[in-house]
Amino acid sequence: MWDALRLINPFQGNGYTPLGNYSLPSSHRIGTYLKITTAVSIVVLLAFLLHPLSAAESYGLLLYHHRNAIPSIVHYVYIKKEQDSVIDFPFAHFLTLYASVLYIWPSRIFIHSDYNASEIAEAAATGSPWTRKVLNFSDIVQWNHVQAPEFAGPNENTRISAIQHKSDFIRWEQIVKTGGIYMDWDVVPLRPLTPLLNAGFAFIAGRQYGGKDEGGQINGTINNGAFMTRPNSAMARIMLREQTAGFNGAWEYNLQFLTSLAERLVSIPGEVLICDRNAFAPTHWFFESKDALFLPNDGLPSPEPKRINSTNPLVLYDNMVANRRNRRGWEMDFSATYMLHAFGQGQYNEWITPKKILERKSNYGIATWAIVKRMVEEGVVTGEEDD
Repeated sequence: MWDALRLINPFQGNGYTPLGNYSLPSSHRIGTYLKITTAVSIVVLLAFLLHPLSAAESYGLLLYHHRNAIPSIVHYVYIKKEQDSVIDFPFAHFLTLYASVLYIWPSRIFIHSDYNASEIAEAAATGSPWTRKVLNFSDIVQWNHVQAPEFAGPNENTRISAIQHKSDFIRWEQIVKTGGIYMDWDVVPLRPLTPLLNAGFAFIAGRQYGGKDEGGQINGTINNGAFMTRPNSAMARIMLREQTAGFNGAWEYNLQFLTSLAERLVSIPGEVLICDRNAFAPTHWFFESKDALFLPNDGLPSPEPKRINSTNPLVLYDNMVANRRNRRGWEMDFSATYMLHAFGQGQYNEWITPKKILERKSNYGIATWAIVKRMVEEGVVTGEEDD
């Protein structure tokens, strides 16, 4: 912008020539200076009005969506619980992988793991049916070998015992490099994430249920099982820098630090967007919520929703309302949910099969029904699998 201003000569339009060493009478000089000042002021004002993007971006008034998009790269962590652990994926894990491709259209899917190449190859050849489907899924799936951390803390002498805490460290170490979407294996995308990825924020996450330890708040700490970030975002770099030094072995440490950090960064334009709990974690980890999500209900199944071919938001809304009016009394509403963090999924795998999901008798089945239906249409499953 300044180079363009330098090319403009404010004298020429008024019949003036540069003054050089020629001295005008004082009245002439004053008039000349006033005209020069006025001309330059007008040019600067026009330049700002016509080219406000940089200034607007710096004040958070405008975000460059195309430049600031979070990359569509998916990250999972799969590490050993014991030294002799073997790779074993249930259908629920294949479901999230398939949903990632369906709704995120990723350029890559990373599985960060401490299993070696021979262990992966053996599982791909001889593992359970769903294990083989995961390991032979697509060329965009890349296994990235990592070393699970053993110690952290101010002097790096606090043992990291829980596999969940080890995963916490790995996810930040890896996602800071490429950016993308991190998901625990019990997270399932339910709709396209493109609007969020292109929203212009460097880091996006959502709250989870507060629970009894947080005063029963509906919106508690940030859920670290589903989030998205640009590479080298301030959030990711600070988490990577601070989580080792601050680790104290407490179960809730990572969540509390993550939440306090994100809340501070919200004040910096474009850095952090915190969604409410419906966005990524509408249910929680207590049995009354897990049972309601996974267990089948007696009586008639939920009717299949009516699908329409329209992009008109009013038409789509009316159709959504009509579908909701036909729902069963036990149904949850996932219309505000981008990704479902299905807490406790590992305890309910017997109820998570293609056949049971297509029956539409559980809330998890309703949430993921469209994904499994697409699997059947593409010949990935028959829909009769029940294990």
